[in-house]
Amino acid sequence: MSSEEYQISIIEDRFNPLLERREVKIEVASKSTPKRDLLRKAVASSLKVPTECVYVRSCLSSFGTNISVCRVHVYKDPERGKKLEPKHVQLRNLSREERAQVLSSQSAPKSSEKK
Repeated sequence: MSSEEYQISIIEDRFNPLLERREVKIEVASKSTPKRDLLRKAVASSLKVPTECVYVRSCLSSFGTNISVCRVHVYKDPERGKKLEPKHVQLRNLSREERAQVLSSQSAPKSSEKK
């Protein structure tokens, strides 16, 4: 599914000065529930920010509709996002291939430590 199939409309957009990020609530119309990595790219292109600065926190779909309501955090600096976002959210926002690489690299040192 390409990002062109998503129709994104912003419901709420506010700036959190304490955490130095934008907290955006969006409504996404698509044929199915959007995948986080593709949605992340689509939101980044629509907001004109780098993909590394965007994190999809949640995406809720109602039964029987093609509309999902998603919460997205947008940081000015990618390093700030890596510090503040939990690791599980960072992993969820990666593609399947990238996620598998990160998890395999994390599990390899742990198995050698046990020996």
